[in-house]
Amino acid sequence: MELLLQQIYRAQFGKMVSALLYYSGISRVADAEDIVQEAFAAAAARWPHQLPDKPEAWLYATIRNIAAKQQSRQKTMLALDSAGQLPDVAAMQEDGDLQLLRLLFACMRPEFSPKLQLVMALRYVHGLQVQQVAALLGTAPDSVSKMLYRQKQQPKERDISFSSGFVWWSERKVPMALKVLYLVFTEGWKNTDEQLCEDALSLTRTVITHARVGVADAKALYSLMLFQLSRCETRTTESGELLELEFQDRGRWNRDMMTVATHYLLEAKDAAHLPFLLEATIAWLHANAPSYTATPWDRIAALYSRLQQVNPSPFVQLNHGIALHFAGRTPEALALLAPLSEHDFMQQHHLYHCTMARIYTDRAEPERAAAYYRQALQCRLSPQEDAFIRKKLAFL
Repeated sequence: MELLLQQIYRAQFGKMVSALLYYSGISRVADAEDIVQEAFAAAAARWPHQLPDKPEAWLYATIRNIAAKQQSRQKTMLALDSAGQLPDVAAMQEDGDLQLLRLLFACMRPEFSPKLQLVMALRYVHGLQVQQVAALLGTAPDSVSKMLYRQKQQPKERDISFSSGFVWWSERKVPMALKVLYLVFTEGWKNTDEQLCEDALSLTRTVITHARVGVADAKALYSLMLFQLSRCETRTTESGELLELEFQDRGRWNRDMMTVATHYLLEAKDAAHLPFLLEATIAWLHANAPSYTATPWDRIAALYSRLQQVNPSPFVQLNHGIALHFAGRTPEALALLAPLSEHDFMQQHHLYHCTMARIYTDRAEPERAAAYYRQALQCRLSPQEDAFIRKKLAFL
C-alpha cells in the first residue's frame, strides 16, 4: 500500500497541484499543496482497510471535495478560471502534461534564483519529496525545506502567478522553462532516475507542440534527451555496476530512438540557444560512432571549445579536456584542466578527480592516478559511484 501511494504521489502530485491552481479559486501553490497532502493523508488512513477501484480518481475526487469545502468557507476568493467552479474528476485528470507545464511556467519568475526555480520544479512539478530534492541536488534536506518555507512566507504578489504563467509566446519564460527542464533531466540522468528523465522529456515534447517561440530550442533539447536515453539500458551491468561509455554494448543502444533524435536535431538548426544545439550535436557524434576508438574526438573537442565560448562552465571545460585527451592531445588536455585544480567546486566533485586519474592511468603513471581516485572517494558519491571508483583503484 505504501509503495502504491508513493508511485501515485510521484506521478500525480504536480498534476493535482496544477489542476487545483488552474480550475479553482486557489491562487497560491502552498494552499494547493496542503490540499493534495491532506488527500494523500486520507488515502494512507483509509486504503489499508478498503482500496478504491480507481485510486487516482479517488484522490482527484478527494482534492476536489476539499477544495470545494474551502471555497464554500471563503466566498471572497477570486477564481482564476470557470468562475471558481471545479470540473468533474475526469476533466481534472485530462491534459496532465499541459497543466504541469502551466505550473512550470508559473515558477519561472525572474526574481527567483535558478536554484529556487529548480527546487520548485522538482518539488511541485515533478512531485519529489524534500529529501529526494536534497539528494538530487547534493544538499541538506534542511536547506531545501528552508528555501521552500521562505517562499511560502512571501506576500501573495511575490508568489508564483499561475494565471499569468502560461505564456507560450513569452520570449523570456520559454527559454527559462527549457533551461529548468534541461537541469531536471541532467539531475535524473546523473542519478539514474529514469522517471525524472522521462518527465522532463515529456514536458519538453509538450513545449514543442504548443510553444509559439523557442520551438527550435526545444527540439534541440528534445534531441539531446533522446540521444542520452537511447543508451540508458547500457549504462550499468546486470548487477547494477556503472559502465563507462567505451565499455557499453553499442548493439543494445536504441537505434529507433536515435533516428527520432536525429530528426529533431535537423529541425533544430535554427535554434537560438546554441548550448542545446551544440550538446545535441556532440551526442549525435557519439551515437553514430561505430566504436569508442572510432569516435571523432577532434570534432567533439572543437564543439566543446565552441560550447565553452557561448556557455562557460567548469563541466564543459572538463569535457573539453577529456575529448582532447582521447583525441591524442593529452598535453593540451592537461593544460586546459590545470585551472580546475584551483576551482573549489570542482575539487569537491568526483568527476574532476576521476578524469585526472584516467589520464594518468593512460599515461602509465599509476601512483598519480591512485592519488586522484583516493581524492574522488572523499567527494559526495552515490553507492554506485563509490563502488566504481574503488574498483578502478583496485585495478591499478
